[in-house]
Amino acid sequence: MKRVRVASLPHDGPLDAGVSHHLLHVLRARPGLALVLFDGAGSEQPAELVADHDGLAIARATGPVRTVSAEGGIDLVVAILKHQAMDLAIRMATEAGVRGIHPVLTERSVAKGERTDRWERITSAAAAQCGRADEPVIHPVRRLREAVEGLETPVYAALPGGPLAERAPGTCAVCVGPEGGFSPAEVAWLSAHVTPVGLGPHVYRAETACVVAVALLRPVP
Repeated sequence: MKRVRVASLPHDGPLDAGVSHHLLHVLRARPGLALVLFDGAGSEQPAELVADHDGLAIARATGPVRTVSAEGGIDLVVAILKHQAMDLAIRMATEAGVRGIHPVLTERSVAKGERTDRWERITSAAAAQCGRADEPVIHPVRRLREAVEGLETPVYAALPGGPLAERAPGTCAVCVGPEGGFSPAEVAWLSAHVTPVGLGPHVYRAETACVVAVALLRPVP
């Protein structure tokens, strides 16, 4: 069943131009196609594609709006990675159930640009693909220390030599470094201010470390 992001629910009428183009010209969808509309905030509604009017797909609601259980309460604090790696980290983190993504600048960060619009498109597509009705919030880019100090939940950091991460007892955040890892000064600061955890015996790419850390620590909803 095709999942479609809409601005708000309930929705009964035309879908936006981008979604309409994808449905009508990429998927070649026809009237009668069952849809699930979701608003990115935790609600969804069954619907049906009923027509194509002036190039826009028309969706008709076939049931009430329902609220879906929220994902597990974990945020990802991640050093900005090179473009493709960052895109992949955000997509996999969305699929793994993060509620927020905090892009940060670290001493060894190579990529430094903020691409919030692109990252939000990735979370929206990933949420649709994996069946989420909500999407993680993309927070503004900040320095590592500023981002960590602004969090109001227990914070973990993926650091070499830390004890193997285990499922957190409640809402939390986890920090993952850039391609070259956190600098010695950052490791020292994190070790003194948050809980260090390890991700097992293997050496991961930064984008892989993000989803491994989330999977190990994510509390049960």
